Amino acid sequence: MKWSTHIQKLTGELNFALAILRRLKSQLGFKELRTIAEGIFMSRIRYALPVFAAEFLRLDDSEPTSGHLQRLQKCQNEMLRTITGKKRRDHVKIADMLQNVRILSINQLIGYGTLMEAWKAREFQIPVLGTLLDRHRDDDRTLRSDSSNSVSASKREAYSQVAEKLWNLSSQKFRNTNLTKVAKSEAKKLALSLPL
Repeated sequence: MKWSTHIQKLTGELNFALAILRRLKSQLGFKELRTIAEGIFMSRIRYALPVFAAEFLRLDDSEPTSGHLQRLQKCQNEMLRTITGKKRRDHVKIADMLQNVRILSINQLIGYGTLMEAWKAREFQIPVLGTLLDRHRDDDRTLRSDSSNSVSASKREAYSQVAEKLWNLSSQKFRNTNLTKVAKSEAKKLALSLPL
C-alpha cells in the first residue's frame, strides 16, 4: 500500500491551514497563533501518523529522509516561520524554532506517536495491536532481555519493526510505568533524541 495520495491530500490541507495562520498573524500574538496552529495544523499531521509514516522513521542522521516526509516537514517549517514571525532570509535554524514553539519535528512525531501507541496497546491490552510486540519465550529460561522488558516484533511489517526498535531504545521507566503522564514524558525524551 502506497501513501502518496494521502500525503498529497494532507499537504494540501496543511497549506490551507497555513494560509489561515498567515491571515491571523497580524491580529494575534505568539501564544494565540501557537494554540490555533496546534488545533488546525499539528492535529492534522498527528492523525494516523504512525500508521502511514512508521516505515519512514529515521533513528540516525545518516539514514536517508523520505521525500514524503520532506514535503510534510517543509509545511511544518513554514508554519514555524509564520508563528515565530521569521522569514527564510533570516536563516533561523529549524531546530531553534521547534524548541521555541515547543513542538516536535515530523520525524520526532512519528517516533513519539509510534512509541505511545505501542505502550497504550500493551498497557490496555488492545486486541491485535497488543500482540505486535512479543515478550514470550518458548522455554523456561530467564534472560537479561526478559528482565529489561525488551521486546521483539511478532510480525514483519513496518509499524511492528519500528515499534520494536523504539521500545528497546526507551528507558526502563517508560517500559515499566502504568501511568500515562510518565509514559508521555519518557516517550518525548526519546523522541527529542531522534534526528529532525
